[in-house]
Amino acid sequence: MNRFAKVKRHIMPVWLAVLSLFGFLLLTLAYGDHSDAIFLQYMHSWKILLLNMIPVFLMAFFLLAVTGSFFAAYFLSTGIMMLFSLVNYYKLCFRDDPVIFEDLLYIREASTMAGQYTLFVNWRIMTVLLCWLAGGVLIFLFRHKRIKKPAPRIYMLLSVLLLGAVIFPMLYGNDELYRSLGTDTYWTPTEYAVSRGGVYPFLYSMNSAFENAPEDYEEGYIKNILSEYEESDIPQEEKVNIIALMREAYVDFSDFEINGLDCSGYKVYHELKEESYTGSLVTNIFAGGTVNTERCFLTGDYRLKDYRKNTNSYVWYFRQQGYTAEGSHPFFQYMYNRRNINQYLGFDKYRYYENDFEHLSQAYYPEDSVLLPEIYKDFLKNKEDGKPYFSFSVNVQSHGPYAVDALRSGNKEYLTGDYSDECKFAVNNYMNIIMEQDLELKRFMEMLRNDPEPVVFILFSDHLPWMGNGNSFYSELGMEFRTETEEGFYDYYSTEYLIWANDAAKKALNNDFTGEGPTISPCYLMNEVFKQCGWKGPAFMQAMDDMMQIFPVVSTNGRYVVDGHFVDAIPEERLETMRDLEGLGYYWRNNFLYK
Repeated sequence: MNRFAKVKRHIMPVWLAVLSLFGFLLLTLAYGDHSDAIFLQYMHSWKILLLNMIPVFLMAFFLLAVTGSFFAAYFLSTGIMMLFSLVNYYKLCFRDDPVIFEDLLYIREASTMAGQYTLFVNWRIMTVLLCWLAGGVLIFLFRHKRIKKPAPRIYMLLSVLLLGAVIFPMLYGNDELYRSLGTDTYWTPTEYAVSRGGVYPFLYSMNSAFENAPEDYEEGYIKNILSEYEESDIPQEEKVNIIALMREAYVDFSDFEINGLDCSGYKVYHELKEESYTGSLVTNIFAGGTVNTERCFLTGDYRLKDYRKNTNSYVWYFRQQGYTAEGSHPFFQYMYNRRNINQYLGFDKYRYYENDFEHLSQAYYPEDSVLLPEIYKDFLKNKEDGKPYFSFSVNVQSHGPYAVDALRSGNKEYLTGDYSDECKFAVNNYMNIIMEQDLELKRFMEMLRNDPEPVVFILFSDHLPWMGNGNSFYSELGMEFRTETEEGFYDYYSTEYLIWANDAAKKALNNDFTGEGPTISPCYLMNEVFKQCGWKGPAFMQAMDDMMQIFPVVSTNGRYVVDGHFVDAIPEERLETMRDLEGLGYYWRNNFLYK
């Protein structure tokens, strides 16, 4: 025991000092390229400092107890923490999105996406790396100092495990503590998270990775609500074909007053809107997170989960009604685990890049000129079976990032003026992509228009496009996105939807499919499709119809439209109804009804 005490006197203070400095330096990476004011906020909150540094010490002491080596424990613990911090830093810079616990489920996707960005090294990264190496050299001087006896290491290991078991639920699972830190001036989820550091928000995100029942949830009560609605089939003579396309990162810049921007290219899209039923879609995401809008539409649920088994969706309902359910996404099937989850959501078949679109296009992001004709071919092929058709596809051609080094050969210059070259290159290259997509969409629509079979077509986008690290190009364009205001919130999160029908469908459903639709969340978009078709749908959809009248916008970002009013919190008189909405979603997610 005397030898262990002697070792501690020589190396322990140095070891702890180096760990403290390293834990502090990691906070310089925690806020990405957001304002340095966030780092100053860390300095003014000892709680944020401790909550981000405690895991560093616990991991170091755990590895010290396991290895007995101060040097090994230092390099292993700080190496793991540095790797996490760098990944988090780059993700914030490139996607304006912090690493959360659920990202660990999509590690292959992360590695694929990383290849699309050019990594860089700046003074912050260099400072952390150099200090990490310097700390390692200093600890190396004590390389012969080890804790050899098993008793002290066992005591240390048990102490670390016991301490972790106590403090992790108390500190990193404490909603009240998490909300009390940071500042209320940050309105976006990213700002809200990074204002609390890097390691701390990641560990806190473990709480949302596993779903708990809503407060006061009673399954019998929710069943009683659903029993008030009768499951409704689609009349045989009204079973028109449904084709839906979600476009990656599409924005109509003509909705904003941007100096020097030629909006003539939107003519095709605007003509399509004039002959469609159109409205605004208030998504939960910005410049990333495609699958959120996608699955809200398919499931009718505004909260999602990591689907690991068959789960209720409107795809399953269509299959129950005798429809073939197919779709395409000309990118890798493991993205967001679509390969498995699309099966869990009910698709008979789904086409991906692997062994399919990779043979049809040389582009990394296959073009709509390839995707849309394939969607129509699949529709024609299904006619041989005599079954009505439901198709949902996600394009990828307009996926960011957009080239910022030059205007691509043959591209038109839509944006001119006093902007940075990077901004103009990115916007012009993006505009050329979506204008090309619109022309392909027009050709596709003409095929549907002339087809003798009745077809209803749904078009919408997942979120606004990426525009520079930290989306700085939006600021240059004058789009400040002050999300603390109602207008800014809508600008930041809104896309558009349209529902169109060919003449055969209009005749079969006795509706012209034109007019202005409501501003809604993506979970209600299929409700609007069914309304235009004159269908009632499953009991869950009918219950959500009633909820939509009260809560047309239910955002996971803490903003709502309730009884026509934009609010930051659910009014007291609507709390009980909101609990019903939450209960319906939880029941729908966790009780599979289609056998």
